[in-house]
Amino acid sequence: MANIDSHKSINELRQKPRVLVFVVNVLLAWIVFYLSTGNISPFSTDSGIWLLAVITYWFWVLITTPFFRPPKDSLAIAISAILLLVPIDFSEVQFFLPLLQLTHVVAIVISLVVAALALVAIFKQSDSKDNLLGKISYQLSEKLGRGEVLFTFVVLISALGFYQDNIQWALITSGFWVLMVAVKPVELVVKVIVYFKDLKGGEAQISELIGSIIRIDNPDIVRVSLVNSVDIWNNQEVHLMHLPNDKNAYVLPLFVQIQNKEIIGTGLFCVTSEKPSFKTVVGNIYRYEKDGLVAELIGKLSGVDGGSNIVGIIVERSTIGNIKFQVVSDTELEEGMVIFANIRGKKVYYQILDAVTGEESFKENPFGMHVVSGAQLGFYDSKDGFKKFPWLPEMNQPVFLVPSDEMPKQTLEQNEFMIGKIPHTNFGVPVVLDDLIEYHSAVLGITGTGKTELVFDIIKNALDRGTKVFCVDFTGEYKLRLDTHKPELIGLSISQVKKLEDALFAVETGTFGAKPERAALQKFLEEIKPEIKTQIESFIIDGEKRLGVFELTEITNTNATLKTIEMYLSTIMDWARKNRKAQQILIVLEEAHTIIPEVYGSGFNADTQWVVGRIGQIALQGRKYGVGLLLVSQRTALVSKTILSQCNTYLTHSLVDKTSLDYLNGVYSPDHVKAIPNLRPREFLVHGKAVKSERPLLVSVDFDPEKLKASKSLDKRIKDKKKDLKGAFSNVVGKDKIRPKDIPF
Repeated sequence: MANIDSHKSINELRQKPRVLVFVVNVLLAWIVFYLSTGNISPFSTDSGIWLLAVITYWFWVLITTPFFRPPKDSLAIAISAILLLVPIDFSEVQFFLPLLQLTHVVAIVISLVVAALALVAIFKQSDSKDNLLGKISYQLSEKLGRGEVLFTFVVLISALGFYQDNIQWALITSGFWVLMVAVKPVELVVKVIVYFKDLKGGEAQISELIGSIIRIDNPDIVRVSLVNSVDIWNNQEVHLMHLPNDKNAYVLPLFVQIQNKEIIGTGLFCVTSEKPSFKTVVGNIYRYEKDGLVAELIGKLSGVDGGSNIVGIIVERSTIGNIKFQVVSDTELEEGMVIFANIRGKKVYYQILDAVTGEESFKENPFGMHVVSGAQLGFYDSKDGFKKFPWLPEMNQPVFLVPSDEMPKQTLEQNEFMIGKIPHTNFGVPVVLDDLIEYHSAVLGITGTGKTELVFDIIKNALDRGTKVFCVDFTGEYKLRLDTHKPELIGLSISQVKKLEDALFAVETGTFGAKPERAALQKFLEEIKPEIKTQIESFIIDGEKRLGVFELTEITNTNATLKTIEMYLSTIMDWARKNRKAQQILIVLEEAHTIIPEVYGSGFNADTQWVVGRIGQIALQGRKYGVGLLLVSQRTALVSKTILSQCNTYLTHSLVDKTSLDYLNGVYSPDHVKAIPNLRPREFLVHGKAVKSERPLLVSVDFDPEKLKASKSLDKRIKDKKKDLKGAFSNVVGKDKIRPKDIPF
């Protein structure tokens, strides 16, 4: 049922009552004119100017002016006043002649000035709403061009100049003008009658006036001059608008701004065939209450039934891949949230990546606003995930927040699993394990962002699906955190590591060419190759062994590290070539910037460059034989770009160094790269062959207390182990001449 506001209802007359007030006022004025002059026609005597003035005034105020917007109404009133003032003849005036002539000239000058100001305001504001001369002209013409100002000159000149033979009627006609303009008794009586008539017809016959239309912007945006406080303009209510084409429309409020003395509301409207139970006036907007109307209107605008909230409207500089929208009032948004727009009957999703402040100047006062950037995700397919959409929303089109309880239908195949979900939604982000392995992947990010936990999740899912996982680990965490999967420890013995380091050191410090030292090194490598082959084949063939962990904590020589890894990876590749895709194998390189560094121009020798190049060949050829590579690094800038470029799927946590971000500009869009430094823990960008989305996604992983517990337990175990080893070393310090600095902690 419509609300009633007695003050607003009694102060607004519809068109028919206005005509009634006009007719009654004219009749009363005519009676006063007849009694004072004895004439019926105002054209038969100069005193008739008084009657013409009051009739013209009421015609503009009650009949015509409501259809004019300033400054056009001021122009019309000024011209009417001039037409009444110019023909006045003072030849028969006996008293107050100088005063009347001076008043006459002043009145004409003021009317001409008002007309000129109104014309300037009209033309200047049509060029630009922000034109200073146009603004000043608008304000002056609006203040000076009111009928009460300009027609008062005409009435006083007529009353004092042409009723001099009867001063009593001069005072009566002047007092009549003051009474009818200041008190407006006829209008007041008619308002009271209409008000109580509407009350008698029932509460639903009247409604609170919200405001009047200032302008309408394409496609469905309306600017409204509000008659009350900003509280009446909120997006939890829908109002009813009477359009100039005599149709009605529902209006959903968006935001409010102040313009001089006016409160301007901006809203979305939707034409309706429904007829209200109360009377409306063209150009006015009324409060309109109906259960479920807000949800119904949002559903019609969004193309989706129920549950959505409008968050903004599309603004300029939007593109197909990245939209920009102005945020509506009282909307709390965050990076990573997902919004959608209804485009050609499709629900197209966008993910928030950035926001900037801006301002809009409607007429006078700048209006502060937030403009948000959203990268297109596309429309959603339950089987294939997000797919690109080939177009963008219309200008001023509304966008809506994806409801937190929306449950999309998602179909997972046997070789697919969820790596996280889109923030603040129930959209899980699936990856295809076969593509993640076959086409190589990279997990990047600084320490503490959650990349290691993500790698553990990938490894566990790979193991559960029968994939052999071979981890090259510098941290010592893998065998402890994955101990439930019974990791097989693979690698050289301490004595073999020592011999390898000594042989490499001899090559580096030997005579020019170091031929004897190189021969000794090669002999040693040939000796350990059979053992490496046995370890690898035993690991791959044995059905009970799924996880192999190759630790490098004992190796301190970089060349030894790279050479050892190359030998083990080459052995895996040799087996894979002979047994093409007989077993899917995932090689995980933790701290990849140490294992496969960017060697060119970094001071590495030719041997090191050859080894890194060899690992690059493995990465390039591995997919042919079922061997995949997963790189993990916190120093993207230091990883071999030859090998990193072979990765077709990237999972990128927060990074801040310029070199890394510059490289990732070739992986993601510039808008996504700008978001990378702002990513929070357990948030990452994902894009590539293995992801079921044709565009990059910002993904989050829910906090898991069990993972935190496992991580703290691991830290304690490592700390206790270090403490025990330090104690063992301290027992022999002095006896074996071991100094404290020789302890590797």
